[in-house]
Amino acid sequence: MRNLPHYKTAGQIIQLGNALAWFRNQKMQSKGLTSSQSDAIRYILRHRDEGITAGTLMEQLRLSQSTIAGLLKRLEEKNLIERRTANDDGRKSIIQPTQEGLALEEYLKEIAIQVEHILLQGMSKAEQAEFNRLLDTALVNMNSVRTGEVNSHNG
Repeated sequence: MRNLPHYKTAGQIIQLGNALAWFRNQKMQSKGLTSSQSDAIRYILRHRDEGITAGTLMEQLRLSQSTIAGLLKRLEEKNLIERRTANDDGRKSIIQPTQEGLALEEYLKEIAIQVEHILLQGMSKAEQAEFNRLLDTALVNMNSVRTGEVNSHNG
């Protein structure tokens, strides 16, 4: 058997993502939400004055149409969002938080702050900035593969 190089970056990122999802799922359980549902409602809350559509949410969260449809259905069932017909286009639905959805805003911010603190503890401000810069670069690289916009030196 050949000796294969030991690649660990992707594995560590996957483990980090799993740990983040686990932590957030634990925190969201008391509110009856999953980590993914909390991402969706947080985005809707942050952009509530912009006329969010399912398509916008799909693009911003980088999730499939069927995943977004399921998330929105569950958020509606939990009475956290409502869909209204857009004034300018009767075929388009605008997603708005309900009063119950708005009431979650502070809790979701607290959890985001907690997660950020846990992730970055033990790092200097410069290391935190570099960590975020590197994560941004890695995300751009992976998303370019996803959208078929691979740079020739990467692919």
